[in-house]
Amino acid sequence: MRTVADLMITDLVTLRENDSLAKAKALMQEKNIRNIPIVNDQGECVGMLTQREYLRHAFHLVSQFGTQQISKKEQQTPIANAMNKDILTVSPSTDLDMAAEFFIENKYGCLPVTQDNKLVGILTPVDFVKLAHKMLQESA
Repeated sequence: MRTVADLMITDLVTLRENDSLAKAKALMQEKNIRNIPIVNDQGECVGMLTQREYLRHAFHLVSQFGTQQISKKEQQTPIANAMNKDILTVSPSTDLDMAAEFFIENKYGCLPVTQDNKLVGILTPVDFVKLAHKMLQESA
């Protein structure tokens, strides 16, 4: 049986709660990613900032302060104000089948992978597409 450890990404890009939304936006653009795990000083995953949550908060800032102020307000706004703190995590030993069900049932864009409360990886639907592609090539 394959586990999350077989598929998860371990080369992680993370930020802290007090980092700015501007920093998160720049990182998402630079790395071409849509999900950033937010960790504390102990390496524990305390939340996720997704592209959707960033955009929701950016629209909120624009509606409050206007487009002229968005860059300044993103610099001043900590990620903690926009991130999702109610996150589901999986362990490296979780069956891939179960992780796939989480994605299908909940439409998650990313699952943080934790071990002993520490962030050790992330799993995304794209990882499953890559696995399916590999399996299709091997069976051809």
